[in-house]
Amino acid sequence: MPIRLLKIKIMKTLKITSLLLLLLSFTACKKDKPEPAEEPFDIRQYVLVTKNTNNNGWVTNIDLTSFEAQNQCKIFTELSEIPDNGFTYKFENGLLQLFYDGRLKNEITIENNTIKSTTDNTAGTSYKLIKIPKDNPFNGNTYAGGWKAEGSNLTYIASLKFTDTHYSEASINLPEPNKTYDLIKYIAVRDRDVAKNVYTLWVLIDGKLEGYRSTYNNNVRSRVAGTFTKK
Repeated sequence: MPIRLLKIKIMKTLKITSLLLLLLSFTACKKDKPEPAEEPFDIRQYVLVTKNTNNNGWVTNIDLTSFEAQNQCKIFTELSEIPDNGFTYKFENGLLQLFYDGRLKNEITIENNTIKSTTDNTAGTSYKLIKIPKDNPFNGNTYAGGWKAEGSNLTYIASLKFTDTHYSEASINLPEPNKTYDLIKYIAVRDRDVAKNVYTLWVLIDGKLEGYRSTYNNNVRSRVAGTFTKK
């Protein structure tokens, strides 16, 4: 074989060998790269929403439980945050235990970041575990729906509009947000109109706002509930 052709053949062989080595090196690096570790479940990044309904399916109460440092719980309702240090919790190996004054009240089994079972079999009581968002999900959004009074089949149409600090509510001609609200754990908003004795809580559950409102008139409490969808 002529020397010139031999040189060309050797150069081609070297190029192919280099490419194969480069490919093998890339494959080895890809295999050696560790898979991203699964984020450990932290119960403090979640809020437990409890909803109670009566025999007719009407909502009688909604509250939120947050899990704080030193195994303390905070309970939020439409009226206020319950300042009661008796509420505590323990979470270990997927089992959430809720206590009051040291007495076990409920055990909730959690799998894949969702509730699998609970020992509280009270009729009409349901639980939902919701991860706390990183940002305010209400800001800039408008929701439409309506309120229904306990024992009534009539729905009072209403729309809601939010900024990062204010909201507005109306059946028609929705104004720019003009009322302040309390933002609770980035999943709920609350308006406590003490002057009018009207207390409202909205909780964002599966993309919808579940609303609950209590009004006091001469120490008589009336309640409405409703569901609002994003427009």
